[in-house]
Amino acid sequence: MKHKIWETSSSLLIAYEVLALGYKKALTIRTPLNLDPSAELNKTAPPKHDYANYNQSLALITLNASILEGTLRSIISEKLSTDINLMVDEANRSGRSGPTKPEELLCKFRDEVELQGGWENLKNQYLFYFNISMDKITDESTKEGINALFVLRNFIAHGTAIIQPSEKMEEEDKDIYPYTWQRKMQRAHVYLKSKFGHEGFFENLAEHAVPEHFMTVTKKFLQDISAQACPAPGRAEKTLNMIKNYSFGYINYSR
Repeated sequence: MKHKIWETSSSLLIAYEVLALGYKKALTIRTPLNLDPSAELNKTAPPKHDYANYNQSLALITLNASILEGTLRSIISEKLSTDINLMVDEANRSGRSGPTKPEELLCKFRDEVELQGGWENLKNQYLFYFNISMDKITDESTKEGINALFVLRNFIAHGTAIIQPSEKMEEEDKDIYPYTWQRKMQRAHVYLKSKFGHEGFFENLAEHAVPEHFMTVTKKFLQDISAQACPAPGRAEKTLNMIKNYSFGYINYSR
């Protein structure tokens, strides 16, 4: 049956570009993140931060994760479609009038790829079909950056509040409310601290450079994946090229 396909990840990238233009411009008309060193030293007042970045940066993070996940999903989906068509052609040449069991299994797997979202699901599907471990295909820093991106996306996309304990909680505190949050956010917290240097999770997340940083990590990750997976077909190749040539905060694509 004939059908139409719209590649949402490329459309999301154009939406990301528009938002990034405004985000970069906003830096010139407001005070960027500023830690008050005197307050930190004498403990007389909490450090002062500019959290206005959140008004746009959280949306950029969410779009970034969707662009990455959608592009990777397109690669495996299109490869599955190609392999299914090859099997159908072979079956037709052999005179079979109905689908074979391998065709049915591949079609079922393609449905799972396209309809069952989630980063962990996609990682498992790549491991199964391409024998590619997304946790091993890139360097440690990029892997942790991608992990942090999706941890943040999972909370932001559902509008869930993010909780940060005021001090580190030990194992014996596991029944106290913020402990679960500390466990869920720990890897993302460690990653952001390594890149932006603040002790507090929210202070690192408020850095103006965070969205651009995650896009840079995304480009590196896609480059590593593309080098190992099969050549990206059709729609996925176009989106990959758009991401590869994207420059944060600039006009990249004609409308």
